[in-house]
Amino acid sequence: MKILAIMGSSRKNSNTDKFLELFVKKFKLQDEDLEKYTLRDLNYDGCTSCYGCGRVPKCVVKDDLTEIYSKIEEADLIIVSTPIYFNSVSSLTKQFIDRTQVYWSRKFILKLRPIKEKYGIALINGGAFNQENQFLGSELVFDHFFKATSCKKNMFVEVSNTDRFPINENNDEFVSFLDSIKLDFNVSNVYRFEGGINEN
Repeated sequence: MKILAIMGSSRKNSNTDKFLELFVKKFKLQDEDLEKYTLRDLNYDGCTSCYGCGRVPKCVVKDDLTEIYSKIEEADLIIVSTPIYFNSVSSLTKQFIDRTQVYWSRKFILKLRPIKEKYGIALINGGAFNQENQFLGSELVFDHFFKATSCKKNMFVEVSNTDRFPINENNDEFVSFLDSIKLDFNVSNVYRFEGGINEN
């Protein structure tokens, strides 16, 4: 199985980084053909709406995302880990997601076949305590990302209150939460965790 893992925090060894690391470890995904990219290490810009991808089925901008497009297209599973900033994904993650406009153009402008079907996982963490609609902005962004990249089924794993309860392998309640998750590529699901409260 080919897996593309994207870490969207501007800080390494952050809750977002640990979230991805522990999730991969929990489901032994490191034993698969996995490639991880840390967005802060890449040199790229957001989509400029040049619509070059409306003329040819690729992004015409040449930067560090160029090689990742083939990884997206070949992947069986895409995992994106991001913190919540102002009720949405981080700017690094949003710039990356905006650049997948190329797959929307491929389908709706160029009328070409969508790329290979795959499964999508969004790992989203918020430092603030759990509150209504805390994850809604991120969910809406990921919903369109998954549709564009042909993730027919997907999973949202959402964790709040990480400022008070950091994500790491010593957080027994978080580890128990991970244990409660069933990774089934045939269904879509949402899992939420906040301060010891497990919601499924």
